[in-house]
Amino acid sequence: MPAPRRDLLRQSVDYAKTVRELRPAGETSVRAFVSGLRYPLRRQQPIWLGSRTVLEGEERITFSDGGALRIGLGAFGLTSSYDTSVLRVRPDAAMHCDGVVSLQRGVRVVVDAGTLTIGHATNVNGLTKILVAREVTIGAECTLSWNVQILDNDFHELTVGGVAQEASAPVRIGNRVWIGTCVVVLKGVTIGDGAVIAAGAVVTSDVEPGAIVAGIPAKRIGTADSWR
Repeated sequence: MPAPRRDLLRQSVDYAKTVRELRPAGETSVRAFVSGLRYPLRRQQPIWLGSRTVLEGEERITFSDGGALRIGLGAFGLTSSYDTSVLRVRPDAAMHCDGVVSLQRGVRVVVDAGTLTIGHATNVNGLTKILVAREVTIGAECTLSWNVQILDNDFHELTVGGVAQEASAPVRIGNRVWIGTCVVVLKGVTIGDGAVIAAGAVVTSDVEPGAIVAGIPAKRIGTADSWR
């Protein structure tokens, strides 16, 4: 369903302003700006590009009212306009932006099957990978640092003690979750609202709301009163 024209007009003003701010640092380019306009102008989709992007299956991306997808429009610093972002939504898959969602330069997001849902004001920093075979849900106002990996599938078969293990299970991340750099979140994990995942952690089991976890595998080390 095409986005309302009033939403696209409002977002286009913000888009142009952001591109102007990023150009002096080489974090975007005129070419990316012009090529990105085909989504809002031709297809009436609120998809805004600020860097080189491989985008496949855009027709399978849906938006809540006022929602948008911004790719490569953050002042990340570790990447430049030469870095390519990849977003693929396969024919048997879907992606939903439940508000304004930001994916920074160099992300790799592949939805092979099932659904990826990301909430309003969530920011996925550059070089992060999200691979979906069944279901990944990320809530609102989350921050994913760089080089994070979220996987809802083993991408291979495993038998333990003669019993075949389930290869995929949903990953559900609550609202206002902070995930540090180089964290790996594995299949079947639920992370509660307000949790903080320390850099380098490997999350293999559920994380309670407000908990701070660290290590391999991730264990609770404290409670987060707040973060920003």
